[in-house]
Amino acid sequence: MKNSSKNSAQRNVGLQARFLLGLALILLIFSAFAAGIIYFYEKNAIEEEAFQKTEIVMAAAGAARQYVRGTLRPRMYTLLGNDDFVLEAMSSSFISRAIMDHFKEDLPDFEYRRVAVNARNPVYEATGQERAMIHYFRDNPDQVEWRGLVQSEAGRHFMRYQPVKYTVGCSRCHGAPEDAPASIITKYGKEAGFHNRAGYINGLVSVGIPVDIGLAKTKELAFSVFGTVFLAVFFLFGIITFFFNRLVVQNLRQVLAIFRDTIQDDRGEEFMENLQTGEEIDDLTVLAGTMANHLNETREKLKDYVENLELKVDERTRKLQESENLLQEKIMARNMELNTLNVIAELITGSMDLNAILPKVLEHSLKTIPARGAGIYLFSAETSCLELQCRTNAPELVQQLEYRLPEVSGEMLAEPVDYSASICDAAYGHLNFFDNTSREERSLNLPLCCRDKILGVMTFVGTGFQEITAELQELLFSIGRQVGITIESLQSLARLSANKDLLQSVFDGITDLVVLVDCNGKFKMVNKSFLLRYRLQLEEVIDRPVYDRGTAVPHPFGDALLLLGSEGKEEKSGYVPTADGIIYETHFYPIFDTADAVINVVCYAKDVTEQKNIEQRMYQTEKLLALGQMAAGVAHEINNPLGVILCYTDILKEELAQSSQTRNDLEIIEKHARNCQHIVSDLLDFARGGKTVKKPVQLNVLIEEVLTVVRTQLRKDNIRILTDLSPELPPLLLDGDKIKQVMMNLIINGAQAMNGTGEIGLYTLFLDKRGLVQFIVEDNGVGIAEEVINKIFDPFFTTKEPGQGTGLGLSLAYGIIRDHGGDIEVESEPGSWTRFTVLLPVTGEDAGTETLFTEELKNG
Repeated sequence: MKNSSKNSAQRNVGLQARFLLGLALILLIFSAFAAGIIYFYEKNAIEEEAFQKTEIVMAAAGAARQYVRGTLRPRMYTLLGNDDFVLEAMSSSFISRAIMDHFKEDLPDFEYRRVAVNARNPVYEATGQERAMIHYFRDNPDQVEWRGLVQSEAGRHFMRYQPVKYTVGCSRCHGAPEDAPASIITKYGKEAGFHNRAGYINGLVSVGIPVDIGLAKTKELAFSVFGTVFLAVFFLFGIITFFFNRLVVQNLRQVLAIFRDTIQDDRGEEFMENLQTGEEIDDLTVLAGTMANHLNETREKLKDYVENLELKVDERTRKLQESENLLQEKIMARNMELNTLNVIAELITGSMDLNAILPKVLEHSLKTIPARGAGIYLFSAETSCLELQCRTNAPELVQQLEYRLPEVSGEMLAEPVDYSASICDAAYGHLNFFDNTSREERSLNLPLCCRDKILGVMTFVGTGFQEITAELQELLFSIGRQVGITIESLQSLARLSANKDLLQSVFDGITDLVVLVDCNGKFKMVNKSFLLRYRLQLEEVIDRPVYDRGTAVPHPFGDALLLLGSEGKEEKSGYVPTADGIIYETHFYPIFDTADAVINVVCYAKDVTEQKNIEQRMYQTEKLLALGQMAAGVAHEINNPLGVILCYTDILKEELAQSSQTRNDLEIIEKHARNCQHIVSDLLDFARGGKTVKKPVQLNVLIEEVLTVVRTQLRKDNIRILTDLSPELPPLLLDGDKIKQVMMNLIINGAQAMNGTGEIGLYTLFLDKRGLVQFIVEDNGVGIAEEVINKIFDPFFTTKEPGQGTGLGLSLAYGIIRDHGGDIEVESEPGSWTRFTVLLPVTGEDAGTETLFTEELKNG
């Protein structure tokens, strides 16, 4: 026992020592790792700083050599000739060494050497280390330099080596001796420094900087960091050991003390003996193993005890199962009853047809009430009878039963004498049984009521129970109430639907647009005309906002939202133009609740586009007529003075023919007088309308004739003509010259609207159903501004510069088309395009007969 305790103690001490030694080793490695990182970082910093310094030295030496080779040496050869060689001014090696020697006087920390194998000057003969580097570069021709720390007798240096490759330019002095300048042969002989070919590596340039002091400081810093971190880690080790003993070891001791105090069986002495090791973790491990063995023994004892209890438990389980089965049967019965009530309540959501729902009510009721068959009677106010609505497996039920209301409040009928009487008794609100002796079965009659109102009777024939318990009575009354609520709801919905259909039929009978908007700005009702106008389905509109992006249509009812947000109580009317060019006459009628708040708005809109267009055309015609009369008077008064001016101009030209300056002045007067005469002529044509001579012509032929005249000029102006002329056009009775004048005017206007290049399109189409021919002139010019588009047909209106137009062209075109019984319209997108549409009737009547315009007046 003593040996066992001794071995256990040794093992425990070893465990603690291993834990502490492992922790100390980890912390020591961390300290060394931190010092190593500092050392390598500082060492790399020293090497990088040395490299930057050598980079400056290398760059300076290289620049000097490049200058000698590229500039100084060729110049010296030019001055001295090819046989002379001045070492101090032409040798790149000599000059670079001399420069570096002067460099070293100011910066003595670096050492520069340019050496070679078989050097002319023995001072610059490569050493053993340098020869090794030359061989390295020869073996690795792709390497352009080598750098690193090198140990020498003078200490550690950061060395940077670069190979020296002989170029073609070096061959003169370092190639064949016979090619070298005579001064070099005289000074150095023919052996040293020769026989080197281009591309051959036979030397190198090195720059060295001593780094012993910097590395020594780095080592001192690394050792300082190591010592500091080691002390900090040692302190941390002490803190961890302290808290480990306080938080872990003491808690384990408390756990062991609890086990010692609570174990009172015959194994307690063995536990206490095994726990005298002094190491809490191992004590806990031993305790767990001993407890496991003890629990295993206890489990075997309990197993024997459980086997003796199985018979008692089985008996108790059987009784509990029987109780559970009984409870389940009751729950299933209640669930079936609740399901029946739920199904009856849900039937109203599936259909609004009472005749379709009542058979389903019977079907589900028979699943709950055990009976051979059933039927439903409803009270008819028209016949004052109970009328059979449906039945299932009950052929004995009659179609109609008469019953009387109680003559005195609370009066009860006598005991029912037959089955029909028992049904009528139930119609007074009495749940009753009736014994049918002929069939030796009982019938059950259940009143159907809603809000204290009897609606009918549900009768069950051939029921399977003898008495009505309180529980069954509550179920039956629940079914009766639920069926009554369903019937009442369906009847109310049927009346509501009929009223809605009546209201919708009134809405749909109105050919103009009529909608109903609620207080939230959503459509509640729309008539058929609204749906047809905007090609929508009813479900796409109802309960959608007035301006829903999903169904955005250019309707005129946006002002309904303004009415909802205002405090006014009067209807509003006005004219609303929509995005599709339609003008509506609108009326908004608010509907108020008891608090005088607007809850709905009835919106009415009538399309008055044609009426407004006709009014505009009438106004235009009257204006043109008035302007024409005025123009005729003005033209007459101006024309005579113009004739006198031109007559005297001709006389003066003949008398003053010898004076060129005077003649030029007279020609200017004559030119402007002629222009005034043309304007007067246009005014007279506008006023009189000219004589219209109509004959059958093809509109497409007139277009081709006009294009023949203007095509060449338009091509010069880089304007392309696009045509799409329908071959199906019938002949028209037209004044060809005047129609060509209209075409020419529209084409020239389109060409003048171009900014440089552009396109003008001419299209014709036969509108068979309307009896019209359509002619379109379209350009992609600058367009017409919105503020002037309604004025372009007015006489003397023009957007051109003064002197470039009279403003009568479109007015004359308008009058010519009206003389032919047609119409001319204009559309434009400022900055993009302009489109003139001319409509001419196929019949070709003159202005004195029925025209397109007069037909519009009649329709309006």
